[in-house]
Amino acid sequence: MQKIRLLDEDTINKIAAGEVIERPASVVKELVENSIDAGATRILIEVTDGGKSLVKVTDDGCGIGQEDLSLAFQKHATSKISSAVDLSSISTLGFRGEALSSIASVAGLVEVHTKLRSALSGSYMKIVDGGVSAIKDIGCPAGTSISVRDLFHNVPARLKYLKSASAELVRVTELVTEMAIINYNISFELFTGNRTIFKSSRSEDWNDVLLKVFGLETVKRLIPFRAESRSFSLKGAVGGPLCTRSGPDWIYVFVNGRPVSSRALTAGLREAYRTIIPLGKSPIAVVSLEINPTLIDVNVHPTKREIRFQNEEEVAKALIEAVSEALKVKAGSEIGIGQGQATAEQPRGKILGPGEITDLTVASVADQSTFPLEIAGCQVKVDLENPEGVEVGPSRLRILGQVLKLYIVAENEQGLMLIDQHAAAERIRFERLRERYGQKTISQELVEAVTIELSPKEQQILESWKEVLADIGFDIDHFGGSTYNIRAVPSTGYRLESPQAIHDILSDFFSQGRIGPDSTNIEEVLKILACRGSIKSGHEMTNSEMRTLLKDLYACQNPHTCPHGRPVAVLLDIAQLERIFGRR
Repeated sequence: MQKIRLLDEDTINKIAAGEVIERPASVVKELVENSIDAGATRILIEVTDGGKSLVKVTDDGCGIGQEDLSLAFQKHATSKISSAVDLSSISTLGFRGEALSSIASVAGLVEVHTKLRSALSGSYMKIVDGGVSAIKDIGCPAGTSISVRDLFHNVPARLKYLKSASAELVRVTELVTEMAIINYNISFELFTGNRTIFKSSRSEDWNDVLLKVFGLETVKRLIPFRAESRSFSLKGAVGGPLCTRSGPDWIYVFVNGRPVSSRALTAGLREAYRTIIPLGKSPIAVVSLEINPTLIDVNVHPTKREIRFQNEEEVAKALIEAVSEALKVKAGSEIGIGQGQATAEQPRGKILGPGEITDLTVASVADQSTFPLEIAGCQVKVDLENPEGVEVGPSRLRILGQVLKLYIVAENEQGLMLIDQHAAAERIRFERLRERYGQKTISQELVEAVTIELSPKEQQILESWKEVLADIGFDIDHFGGSTYNIRAVPSTGYRLESPQAIHDILSDFFSQGRIGPDSTNIEEVLKILACRGSIKSGHEMTNSEMRTLLKDLYACQNPHTCPHGRPVAVLLDIAQLERIFGRR
């Protein structure tokens, strides 16, 4: 066993930097937070190679005096707090005094241009491989500009695990967008090369920024809400019951102006929507909590993304009530309920006792569907004209009905069979899509072009997905701003022609993490398409639909599993049934 030894200062700094600076977006976050704390009204962010080669943040804030400049890049040097007592009432975004020293320790070159608003001249400092190599007076505008070059050049293990330049740019875009929403009194501009990625103007409220993030149609449907208490205040805007997303990417939560990940607030938000939006959908929401700093702990993690509340349950309850109240009138006007409440969730898994059955329906002989299907690999022949069916091959399958609005129940001479209706529909759709893709007939033109709104983050991802999307049948053109025209879509077999449906499928693609065509397998894309359009859990099927579904399923090359490898059907043979009921 090796002897215990003290690590040298350089190693200590690199380890500490790894907790704060994980990727280029971390550098942007720390520098932008410093700009906000410095009272900036305009912040410019420039990145090259996704931020790996260059991150440059320029602001018009208060600037740094030359006597403080070298101290600013030393570990645990900060102007935000002076003692441990201050940790209980933090009102600034930064306070740990780690960011600048961490950045300098993992970057090849850091250059600072800064000038106090009251000073006649500014200062320049150059840091190479963590060491100050030059400080001098210069002429420059008031404020601060910090350039960080060659990130992680001296930490190859960290550099190796960074994503592609386009993927890192997406993370930076997402971060800047988030900061711009809550800091709407500051103008932000993010650009790479000659291309502006995101730009916002100073405003008295966040509506202008939300317009750039969500698009006009979504912003028009946002519902404001407020809640007050002695120790905190909540304000925000949420989408109505018909204004949803396939994922939580448009849920923004802020506490005292800080973007955070809060399970309590997110769970409260979802609870408010629990009975009014479909399962699997996510609301659109912007939530801002202003709370007494003594009631929260932001010093939980070096990135300051996670926080702790002393009164978590109280805040979550207030959010649920405020959002629920705001949604009540909107829900009535959009989905036509207006009066009455949604029914409570029915208890599940209860075994009924004597006398507890209140309603029992048994399908008549005419309603039961019988037709032969091949289960073990022989050719399928189905005669739907004959309701009694005919014997074909080794097996005859008789449909008994549907349970839980998810499984088709059938029987044959081998026993009882349960068929997952979603998995079956997914397999059918996948094989049809794969066939159309191979035949170059997958694209279908829309009768009328559809327009959709994409967030700045989504616009960045779209750029790297263009080739793949065109390959599977999409025809997408940039109309201007955040608006895109869709003229053709994949021929999926279901109505993919509403802005919501098209946006949902694009969101499914973008959420896979495969930013570019180099890392995208076309079959994986077809699986996503197949899943999106398939019959879902909760869909009550008619006898005719069940017959057609099973007929199409057993015409597939592989009817036994869905495209993701899950089983489509499960057979309980006669022996298993007899053991369940104690007959053997």
